[in-house]
Amino acid sequence: MDQAQAVVEPGAGAPSPPRKVRRQWLWLVAVVAAVLAYNLSVWAPVASRLGDDDRNNVTSIHVYRSWLVHPRDVTVDLVAADGAAPVDLTRGLFQAAEALEGRRFGKVTLARKGKPVFVMDGADFDAMGRDYSQGENPIYLMRTLPEKLKRPDGQSAFGSWSGGWLGVLSRQMDDVNNFGRAWAEGRP
Repeated sequence: MDQAQAVVEPGAGAPSPPRKVRRQWLWLVAVVAAVLAYNLSVWAPVASRLGDDDRNNVTSIHVYRSWLVHPRDVTVDLVAADGAAPVDLTRGLFQAAEALEGRRFGKVTLARKGKPVFVMDGADFDAMGRDYSQGENPIYLMRTLPEKLKRPDGQSAFGSWSGGWLGVLSRQMDDVNNFGRAWAEGRP
C-alpha cells in the first residue's frame, strides 16, 4: 500500500487570497479613509484654532461628524477638562464655532467623552462663531449661551430671564456656571 506524499516546493507559501476578498478589503480601507477625511474637515480647523491659544491647555475638545458620517450634524466632544473653569469651556466652544464659521450645520451636540449632554441649533452655533470672530463682547456671548441649549431629549436646558438688568445678569451667570459644571461632569 503506497501512500502519496505532498511535495512542497521551496518558497511556496499559502495561496494568495481570492480576488473577491482582496477587493472587499480595498473597499473597506477606502471607506475608512473617506470617513477619516470627512471628519478631518471639521476636526482639523478646530484643533488648529484651539491650539493657537495656550489658555486651552486645560481642556481637550474634539469635533467630529455626528455618528462619524452625518452630513449636517457635528459633535463638540469635551474629552478632558482637568481643572477647567466655565470660562475655559465657553471660550473653547466659541473658538470651535469661530473655526467652523460659515458652515451650515443642522444640529450641534455638546458631548462629554462621547455622551451627549447638550444640543444647540446649527444656526445659533454659526452665529456664535461669527459674533466671536467679529469681536462681540465674550461676556455677552457667555451669558446668553445657556438659553440656546437643549437637553438631548429636546427640552430647554436653561430658561430665558427677564426683569432688571442686575437680576437677569446674576441668573444668566448662574446658568453659565451650571452649564460648565454639567458639561464637565457629562450630565445634562
